[in-house]
Amino acid sequence: MSDLSAYRDYRESSIPWIATIPAHWEDVRARFVARLETGHTPDRDESSYWDGDIPWFSLSDMSRVRESGSRYVSETNEYITKKGLNNASTRLVPSGTVILSRTATIGFTCILKVEAATDQSMVNWVCGDELIPEFLYYVFESMGEEFDRLAEGSTHKSIYMPDVRSIKIPLPPVEEQSKIVKFLNNQLDIISTLLNKFDKIREAAERKKNSIVSGAVTHGLGNSNTTDSGVGWIGQVNSDWDVISTKFVAQLESGHTPDRSKDEYWENTNIPWLTTSDIKKFRGNKKRYLHETENQISELGMENSGAHLLPEGTVFLSRTASVGFSGIMGKPMATSQDFANWVCGDEIIPEYLLYVFRSMEQEFERLMQGSTHQTIYMPDIKSFKTPLPPVEEQREIVEHVETETERLWELIDRVDETIDLLEEKRQALITAAVTGQIDVSEEKGVIQGDD
Repeated sequence: MSDLSAYRDYRESSIPWIATIPAHWEDVRARFVARLETGHTPDRDESSYWDGDIPWFSLSDMSRVRESGSRYVSETNEYITKKGLNNASTRLVPSGTVILSRTATIGFTCILKVEAATDQSMVNWVCGDELIPEFLYYVFESMGEEFDRLAEGSTHKSIYMPDVRSIKIPLPPVEEQSKIVKFLNNQLDIISTLLNKFDKIREAAERKKNSIVSGAVTHGLGNSNTTDSGVGWIGQVNSDWDVISTKFVAQLESGHTPDRSKDEYWENTNIPWLTTSDIKKFRGNKKRYLHETENQISELGMENSGAHLLPEGTVFLSRTASVGFSGIMGKPMATSQDFANWVCGDEIIPEYLLYVFRSMEQEFERLMQGSTHQTIYMPDIKSFKTPLPPVEEQREIVEHVETETERLWELIDRVDETIDLLEEKRQALITAAVTGQIDVSEEKGVIQGDD
């Protein structure tokens, strides 16, 4: 990017998140150049308000738009009737309105391509003659840290309306806004193309990794004869192996939470206590062993609850909230009731059982129950079955899986680093452009795409 000092003069900005802007730009409250509208949710108990033909934009739509990577939205998950519109504190806003979420997914933004109403979690900006919607969209995209600063609330954070009304933005002349939008559309499309390429590389590596694990724990290494296992997730299995109930080769244990109202149970804590807060380390199935937990309990608390100390090498499986994540205890520890824990016997080694569980993702999805908090219940866990090769063959399988997947993890890590750099580049480019740090009339080829 070029240094703009060669092109224009700068002045100090009154906008909190911008130090300087080009001298010929204005810094204004957004509501002075865009009409600010809010939304509302019609009464859910009144059926005549719903299933109409008026698009109604809500948080679920914002999440969907963000996942798609689009700047625009033309369809919504729900539609309301004219009666619903007239009996709620919401109004239709026109195509071209810039929507900004102010609760939950704070700071997410998009542009309507149709006339629509919104829920109360959105603030809607109907741009006047001095402001191009796409330019305002990019300004909001650059304001992530500012929105974080404005957000208030301990449980459910929101940006309150007085702060929304006070939002200031940089305002170049309309002709310059148009050039900035054109420049960013071009450059960000190139970045999106690159991101898509790397996402596909990552997905291919993930598929290969999962194939190595599932193939090894069902078929073994090399060519082998197979037979129908009679178990859905296993399918064909090495005909020389047994398929056995997991509880016959590993002792199943659950966990518990000591009474929170008993202060003495939570004093002098020294026992590692595995909870769902530890599971984030095992997302992606790269980490295998857990040596330290975020929480501890006391011996008194453990003695007065259903929790008990499990030995090093116990394989744990999360069965509620973050369902289906697994690992191996690197030291003795207890767990909450959110885990099914397997103490391996002489016929199965922990690392092999871990890879069996990591091949069962689709089976876990099938077994999950519950609408709000999904869970795999203990009767289903007790019915788990596992392919069982001889112990020595299990060790060979584990060694093979670790060797082969390590190469793929190295590729995935490199791809993730590249994706992070591209995302940082994208954010920096937007911020530089909407604050006047790039002369878009001179700047060419900031990012080069692959041929």
